[in-house]
Amino acid sequence: MQRGPFYCLFQSKALPYSLTIKTERFFWKMRPHLVVRQRISGYISMTTKMKILIGAAIAAAAVVIIRILAAIGLIGVLLSGSITSKPEVYDEIDNYTEYMSFSNDSADSVWNKWGMDESIWPRKINDVSNVIDYKMVYYNPWDAQYLGYLVMDYSDGDYAAEAARLKEYSSTDYIGYYSVVEEKTYELLAVNADKYNGFVYALTDGNNRIIYAEEIFCNYYMDLDYAEYIPKEYLLDGFDATADNPYRKKMMNE
Repeated sequence: MQRGPFYCLFQSKALPYSLTIKTERFFWKMRPHLVVRQRISGYISMTTKMKILIGAAIAAAAVVIIRILAAIGLIGVLLSGSITSKPEVYDEIDNYTEYMSFSNDSADSVWNKWGMDESIWPRKINDVSNVIDYKMVYYNPWDAQYLGYLVMDYSDGDYAAEAARLKEYSSTDYIGYYSVVEEKTYELLAVNADKYNGFVYALTDGNNRIIYAEEIFCNYYMDLDYAEYIPKEYLLDGFDATADNPYRKKMMNE
């Protein structure tokens, strides 16, 4: 006769024999239910773990998606700034000094022009009738850049004095920056060149006309389509500050 796990209770006289038999029978009847319950409990436990793992995976994916969206948003803001910002063009000669760095000492001024020395240009215009052409362009999609030129015809005496002043200026090297070659189109009277921020200079045709010009920027190129705002002949020979200019590629690879 097969004896169940409760038979030991009868042997030890902890329970009467009849009660032991009843308990034994009850146990065998309930065993399938207990097994099912155990399996259900195990399934619930496994399901809970799966829910936790799935929840963690969803949270991690959400973090990644948020970061991607944030990056896309930042790029969108930058692109939006580039698209919506328009070049500011000033050609009122009466306001000439307002757009020059030597009239704006504050580093917070939009006209500080990256600290470039503009003393090559006249401090003031004594006679506006001598001005043949003038333009100052400010463009800041995300970094400030400047383009300007001033064309003046002088009397013989004033031309001689101004040309002498410019020739006394401590000009810097300029050949090789932004593909610039030796100036041949005009005579170069003075130049302040920076390998990163560009040029400020003065040219002459030798017939009492002086052309003051500047291209000031950063990051080795100009976002501004400068060819639309300045006659090519006023640029230094060979000047190239377009986005894919070879000088930029060279400097970025150093």
